[in-house]
Amino acid sequence: MNWNALLPEIVLSIGILIIFALELLLKDRYYKALTLLGFVTVVLSAFSVLFVSYPASTLFNGFTVSGFNLIAKFFLLGVTGLILLSSYDFFIKKGSVYSELPYLYLIALLGFMVMLSSENLAIIFVGLELASITMYILVGLFRRDYLSKEGAFKYLVIGTTGTSMFALGAGFVYGSTGSLLLGFQKGVDPLFALGVLFLMSALALKVSAVPFHFWTPDAYEGAPTPTTSFLATVPKIAMYFLFVKLTLYLFSALPSWKLLIGAVAVASMFYGNFMAYAQRSVKRLLAYSSIAHAGYFTLALAVVDKLLMTALLFYVFVYALATLGAFTVLSVLEKKQGWSHHFLDFKGVAREHPVLASFLAFFLFALIGIPPMAVFVGKLGIFMGLVKGDLFPLAVLFVIASLISAGYYLKVVVYMFLHEKERDLGPSQVSAGESFTLIVSGVFVLLLGIFPSLVLDFLLKLV
Repeated sequence: MNWNALLPEIVLSIGILIIFALELLLKDRYYKALTLLGFVTVVLSAFSVLFVSYPASTLFNGFTVSGFNLIAKFFLLGVTGLILLSSYDFFIKKGSVYSELPYLYLIALLGFMVMLSSENLAIIFVGLELASITMYILVGLFRRDYLSKEGAFKYLVIGTTGTSMFALGAGFVYGSTGSLLLGFQKGVDPLFALGVLFLMSALALKVSAVPFHFWTPDAYEGAPTPTTSFLATVPKIAMYFLFVKLTLYLFSALPSWKLLIGAVAVASMFYGNFMAYAQRSVKRLLAYSSIAHAGYFTLALAVVDKLLMTALLFYVFVYALATLGAFTVLSVLEKKQGWSHHFLDFKGVAREHPVLASFLAFFLFALIGIPPMAVFVGKLGIFMGLVKGDLFPLAVLFVIASLISAGYYLKVVVYMFLHEKERDLGPSQVSAGESFTLIVSGVFVLLLGIFPSLVLDFLLKLV
C-alpha cells in the first residue's frame, strides 16, 4: 500500500472526521470555530500535496497520482478554503447556521479529489457521486427558504439522471471493450459509441451545458450564496480536468466527437448569453452566465491539442477565482435585511458601498475578458487554439458570444454606479474572511493576467 499517494486525501479525511466528532459535541454555538478548523484542514491538505511523490499508484492501480491531478487538487483546495473563510459570517447573519456545513463542503471536495485520481470509470463514478450527493444537501440548507428546497429537489432529480447516464455509459463501454480502465478503450462498434455518448451527456449535465442545464438557474438562485459560489467554482475545476482526461483517453476514440462537442458548446454559449439578458436577478443572471461559460470551456475539447487544453484549464481556474469574488460580494450584500438580488436593489450601491461595488465591477469586467484580467488570457488561448486546429468558424462564434455577454455584465455596473438609490436597506458588514477572499481573488485575477506563465508553465508540463 502506497500511503504517500493518498496523503492529501488522508489529511482531508482526518480533518472531516475531527470536525464531525466535534460537531456532535459543540453544536451550532461553535459554528465559526468549526468553519475555521475546516479551513485549517484544507490548508494542511494543500500543503501535503507538495510532499506527494509522483507518478505513483495504489489500491490495486485504482488510484493514481500524477502532476496533472495534483495541480487540480491544489486548485480545488485553494478555492474551497477561500469559500469556507467567506461563508461563516453569511450563515450567522442570515440565521441559517448548520454545524454540519464545514464538513459537508469538505466531503464534496474529497469526492472530487478521488474522482480526479482514478483511471477507472467505476471509481470515477464513486467519487463523482460522493460529491454530487453532498451538493444536493448543501443547496437545500437555507432555513425558512422555499426556493432553497425547490432548487435542491430539482438538482437532485436532474442530477440523478446524470448519475444514471454515467453508470449506463460506463457499462456500455465495458461491454464493448472489456475494460473500465482509461486508455484501453479502442472500440468502434455502436455499443462503444452509445457508451461514450452517455458519458459525455452525464458530464455535460454536471457542468451545466445545454441541453442539460435546467437545474442550474434554480439551484444557483435557491442555494445559500456561499454554496452557490461553491457550485459555480469547485465542480467546474474538477469536471473540466476530468473532461480533459476523458477526452484524451476515451472521447477522442469516437469519430463524431468533434461534432457533438461543437454542437453542445455553441448551444450553451448563445442560449446562456441570451437568457441572461432576460433575468431580473443578478444571482440568476450569473447562473446563465455559467451556462455560457460552459460553452466556452467545452469548445476547447473539440481538438486534442496540448496548448488548447492548457488554455482551457488556465481559463477554468481564473474564471473560478473571478466567479468566487463576484459571489462573495453578493453574499456580503445579501446580509442586508430585505436584499433580494433584484436589479433594483443594486441601484446606487456604489454611493453607499464604493469598495464593494468596485470589487464587483472588477470581477464582472474580468468575466467579460477585458485585459489585463486573467480571463482574457484564457479566452485568447482558446481562440488561438481553435484557429490552429482549423476550427475557425467555432473561433468566430466564440468571439461573437463573448461580445454578446458584455451587455448584461455592464448592466449590473450601470445600475450600481449610474443610478440613484431607491431604498435604504441598511449598512453591509464585511467579515475578515470575506475581505480576505475578495483581496486574494482580486490579486490573483490581476496577477495571472499580467504574469500568466506562473500557472501556464506548470500546466504545459503536465497536460
